[in-house]
Amino acid sequence: MNIKPITAENREAVTEILKREWGLPIVSRETAHDGTKLPGFVSVSDEKINGLVTYNIDERGCEITSLNSFEENKGVGSALIDAVLEVAKENNCARLWLVTTNDIIHAIRFYQRRGFDWIATHINSADGMRRLKPTIPLLGEENIPIKHEIEFEIRL
Repeated sequence: MNIKPITAENREAVTEILKREWGLPIVSRETAHDGTKLPGFVSVSDEKINGLVTYNIDERGCEITSLNSFEENKGVGSALIDAVLEVAKENNCARLWLVTTNDIIHAIRFYQRRGFDWIATHINSADGMRRLKPTIPLLGEENIPIKHEIEFEIRL
């Protein structure tokens, strides 16, 4: 596994992955992010992208806006988080944070195992997300209604 920054050379492939996996824009906490312009990292194995993370730094800290691992249980997601954690520290961010929706149970488990604290549940925030991105479905993984955002953070 080789972790590399998103560059002009891999931006087209990254954009295609983001469109396929997330749809654009990427929405969190009533903010629409243009994933095609966000910084981030890719994980490459055998010259193929097997993971991707994007982030945004602002006054709230360093937010992981998307995370994908296409090889589960091999450390890809953890390595990508570690790369963003280093960027957050280098930029003197007070925290590394992210949100996920209530339906993505494996993500909720994953982030807690990686040292993130569950700091807020934003009740019925999916309504606001859908105003920015109407394509967000009503039902998510395992037919769980997508209703809430769960906010996680690591204080730095």
